[in-house]
Amino acid sequence: MRAVWLALLLALAAPLQAAVGATDWLARIGPALRGLDYQGTLVYVAGGRMETVRVFHRRDGDRERERLVTLAGPRREVIRDGSKVMCLGGDGPLAFDVGMPGRWSPALALSDAGDLPGYRVHLAGSDRVAGHAAQRIDIVAADAWRYGYRLWLERDTGLPLRVDLVDAAGEAVEQVAFTELSLDQRPSDADLAPSSAEGLVPLAPQVAGRTVTPDWHVPVPPPGFALRSARRDDAGLQLLYSDGLASVSVYVERADPRLRGASSTRRGAVHAHGFRVDGWHVLAIGKVPAATVAQLARTVRAVDADG
Repeated sequence: MRAVWLALLLALAAPLQAAVGATDWLARIGPALRGLDYQGTLVYVAGGRMETVRVFHRRDGDRERERLVTLAGPRREVIRDGSKVMCLGGDGPLAFDVGMPGRWSPALALSDAGDLPGYRVHLAGSDRVAGHAAQRIDIVAADAWRYGYRLWLERDTGLPLRVDLVDAAGEAVEQVAFTELSLDQRPSDADLAPSSAEGLVPLAPQVAGRTVTPDWHVPVPPPGFALRSARRDDAGLQLLYSDGLASVSVYVERADPRLRGASSTRRGAVHAHGFRVDGWHVLAIGKVPAATVAQLARTVRAVDADG
């Protein structure tokens, strides 16, 4: 009888142990990305498009430095030195989002995924990526309103080696992965310096305008999504809805009242849905499934229209 009870307790404890283990692994991502010295080659794949990028990262006390350089097509660079981020060449930043912090890895935002109601996290076995032993973590979306993730973290350090964004069928819609990585080779000053000072300009902020109390909103957004910010500029209003991991921007602007119609587009994992009606243009765009942007765009309303 004692053996039966012991087996039952172990069976009940196993899911909890796995969840705690996965959460602990996710907590290692930030310190690894910010604190380690490393250099390697990344490949980004989405929507039939591939980009190869050389990455250099070094930590000097409180000073963090990083440089990303494309290896094919028009030469582009993103250089980060502390809080200063600069872009050189091409038509803007790299194909995948590096944002104002200048970081290459979409995994940084996943550190707290275990605490978000829209996701479940669990350990998914061991693997090898770019010659390094890796722990795989699955972040499973609770429903079809958001994508899930598969992560491969270097076993000794927790550094992300590969990140897959996956749809409801488990198919990768976007991949970022190291094909080669050196954790024992500290980048030199030359590795981290821009190749040219000519054309070096700060990356523009992703969101411009002033914070406002919105006069438009989505009364019932998809489960887990909530309004995080509202900003207005000369063009119109931007509403940012997020579940803590995925986010969608909803733009509301004045338009020619004679124009009507709707359109949907996709680029890799990013979907957009817009329409023009009654003198307004509404556009929702985000790295979420098509149904999510369509729902947010179709249901946005003027605040005083709810009564």
